[in-house]
Amino acid sequence: MVSVRPETTDQARLVTLLRDDGPRSRVELGDVLGLPRARLAAEVERLVEAGLVEAAGPAASRGGRRSSLLRLGRGVRFAGVVVGTRDLVVTVTDGELTPLAELREPVDVRQGPEPVVRRAVELIAKLRAELGLGRLTGVGVALPGPVDVREGMPISPPLLPGWHRFPVRDTIAAELGTPTLVDDDANVGALGERHAGVGRTFDDFLYLRLGAAVGCGLVLGGGLHRGATGSAGDIAHLRLTEDGPTCV
Repeated sequence: MVSVRPETTDQARLVTLLRDDGPRSRVELGDVLGLPRARLAAEVERLVEAGLVEAAGPAASRGGRRSSLLRLGRGVRFAGVVVGTRDLVVTVTDGELTPLAELREPVDVRQGPEPVVRRAVELIAKLRAELGLGRLTGVGVALPGPVDVREGMPISPPLLPGWHRFPVRDTIAAELGTPTLVDDDANVGALGERHAGVGRTFDDFLYLRLGAAVGCGLVLGGGLHRGATGSAGDIAHLRLTEDGPTCV
């Protein structure tokens, strides 16, 4: 079976460009990504085989032989899971992250990760059935607390008692057979602004999230900045004076 997750940085950049900017010609993609024609052709071929990219007709002429347009595959579907302190939200989108269906329900994260993650998987299955989807291309999960992105698990999250080092990513991936990524909600919010919000016009910005806790996501040079330990922007409580109150 062909993997549906981009396997190289060049493939990921290509998919991201098509997702955010819509169909592009091969020539345009090569120019923007700085890839030689042969390298671009090889990467595109792998993505086409994986069902992530497809042809979209001829591009406008730039003189000489006309290039072909490429776009994200029409069958690309993602699921997003947002675990809040009070609500669980599951959304299915198309390849350009346009929501197709959503379910929201109350959640008690104090019950621990197992019932919450199990319910998220059930809601994803319900949406897949409603939309008639055979499989998903990928799943993204946002958690309200620090996350080890490489391991796909929360790290001592103060708002998620009992969740420390629970394998959220691996549990969902095993249940759905789908590539899964997990991050904290502030980083996910920053990426959302970069994709479809005011952040589209800036390469460097800070996304501040105020709610049950305080956090922020940093976008530098057009990409998410995690820092040396993966906790950049995780400001939480800041004591402004020497005798200021402690966290509770």
